[in-house]
Amino acid sequence: MSQTLVLKKIPLWPVLKISFVTFIIIGVFIGVFYAIMLSAWGALMSSFAEAGLGDQLGPLRGLGFVLIPVVAILYAVFGTIVVAIWTLVYNLIAAVVGGVELVLEESGERAAAARRQGGESQGPHVPPEKTISGF
Repeated sequence: MSQTLVLKKIPLWPVLKISFVTFIIIGVFIGVFYAIMLSAWGALMSSFAEAGLGDQLGPLRGLGFVLIPVVAILYAVFGTIVVAIWTLVYNLIAAVVGGVELVLEESGERAAAARRQGGESQGPHVPPEKTISGF
C-alpha cells in the first residue's frame, strides 16, 4: 500500500542544527587538508633558505595547523547561512506552488501481512494526501 504525502514546509531550526554540525565536521577535514598542504609548502620553501625564500615562507608550516579551527568555523557559519537561505526559499516557493509530493510504500512483514489479509496493515494509519509540515 502506498501513500502520497506532500512536504509543504521545512522547519528552519532543525535544519540549521543538522547543517551546522555537518559543516563543522566537513570543515575540520578541509582544515586538516589545508594544514597538511601549507605545512608541506612551508617545508618545501624552507629548503630554499639559501635563495632567501625560506625565511619568508617558512612560518607557513605552523600556520596551517592554526587554521584548522578557523576554517571549520568559517565553513560551518557560511554553509549554515546558505542552507538557511535555501530552506526559506523552499518554504516560500512551496507556499505558492505546493510542496514536493512523496510516495511512501510499506515494505517488510507488515506489508506482506496486509496483502495476505486483503486489508490494510495494522498500526497507525496516515490517510493519503495528508500534509506534512515538518520533519
